Amino acid sequence: MDARYIAVLEIGSSKVKGAVARVDSDGGATLVATHEVKTINCVRHGRVQNVQEVASRVDEVLRRLENDPAVAPRRVRRVRIALGGRSMASVAAEAEATLPAEVEITAEIVERLKRDAVMGLPADRQVMAVLPRGFNVDGAAVSNAVGIFGRNIHADMTVLLCSPDNRTNLERVATAVESRPEAARVERVYVPRQLALARMALTPSEQQLGVALVDLGAETTTVSVHKDGTALVAVTLPMGSRNITRDIAAALGVTEEQAEYIKCAQASAMADTDSNATTPDAREINAYTQARAGEIIANVLHRIESAGFKLSELGAGIVLTGRGAQMRRMADLFAAQTKMKVRLATADNSVRPGATGATPVADIDIMALAAWPAGCVDSDLTEPATAAVADDTADDADYDPYDPRRAAASARARRGAELDDESVLDDDPDDFEEENAPARRRDKKKIRRQEPETTEDMDDDDDADYDGKDTATGKSRFEGLRNLVSRLGRGFIGETGPDDIDD
Repeated sequence: MDARYIAVLEIGSSKVKGAVARVDSDGGATLVATHEVKTINCVRHGRVQNVQEVASRVDEVLRRLENDPAVAPRRVRRVRIALGGRSMASVAAEAEATLPAEVEITAEIVERLKRDAVMGLPADRQVMAVLPRGFNVDGAAVSNAVGIFGRNIHADMTVLLCSPDNRTNLERVATAVESRPEAARVERVYVPRQLALARMALTPSEQQLGVALVDLGAETTTVSVHKDGTALVAVTLPMGSRNITRDIAAALGVTEEQAEYIKCAQASAMADTDSNATTPDAREINAYTQARAGEIIANVLHRIESAGFKLSELGAGIVLTGRGAQMRRMADLFAAQTKMKVRLATADNSVRPGATGATPVADIDIMALAAWPAGCVDSDLTEPATAAVADDTADDADYDPYDPRRAAASARARRGAELDDESVLDDDPDDFEEENAPARRRDKKKIRRQEPETTEDMDDDDDADYDGKDTATGKSRFEGLRNLVSRLGRGFIGETGPDDIDD
């Protein structure tokens, strides 16, 4: 049985990252290839702005994945794309139903409630997911209504919405990539990024107690609150770690690329006690970093409280993820400013890094996409089509240039390939041999008759002066033959042959 593969794609404000994972026999997955390409100002706040530039980078990532030794010669025919960014938000919705009699509530009834919950939502938003928050069955509150008998059902839902502009631009990016003939059949499966991260990074106990998942990216920070086993609210802020980079660039008078290097190599979200942080330049860098990071944290807390949650209700604290969260002592600054438990998210064992060099912290985004149940049971990769090759095991010594069976097989192959008559006449060697077989046999007989007469013509040019005498005896080589002919002549005609028989 062929292995099943999963292809994922993350289009962010700072990079386009792709990966291919192999599904293992235990149900998990192992990354076999990862590649990424930087993006500059073509994706802003998680939204695709320049379709052609993003398409070229997506095309580059897909090409690198397909050319990777662990993937080649397979081709990507379906890819999972993360959907998130500033355009994502959540709203609360309700739905209720009254059944004709007291019956068992099934999954089909819950799905109908989900469809009813999104009926009254604004039409300028697209639904990403509908998550049940809780049910009330005949006056009793339950977390899961499936399997309970009742008649009156009331459901509270959390609906994740996204702006149609970002979804449309992602479709345009995929269409631009599919202009390549070899990628014309790539299918897209969109996955809510925040839900995929929550499924990978949060434990069931954390989601039950109450936890805030903070995804600190380059230009956006997405906050989702999970409690009672489900996501209750999600919101995206238009700020991220790139704001810190720009502050450093403006303060030091360097380019943004240089500031990014300084931030990753020297910056710390809190005052560092290392000796390297005691220099004036290091203290200045950390001052700008801490000021901007503190502003981001203050906005995160404000959005959580604006959603109607108290920090004391989040018993599991805060879980950080994203590239901005990997800055030195960023988790410490969150803990000091929020007075809550804070930890850095890591990928679970459902997706293993393999030999790609990926880490559970830095590459949790693509690991979460690979672990997301997309509902596809076949592989996202496909083997390239190969032409059928005839198995000719005949020995070369016994090979017959014309074989009626080979001619019939060639005719059947031509009919399967739908060749025209002119191509068959010009290119098929079997028909040529069949039509000219009698002429070739006549030519062979003529050549065999001429071979004894032309044998002497193969001698070298020096034989033209040869006098026909044996160099050892000085006699003619044909003297014995002439004597034999003379004796035979005397026997038949009774007299010697002509005197000039030796001429």
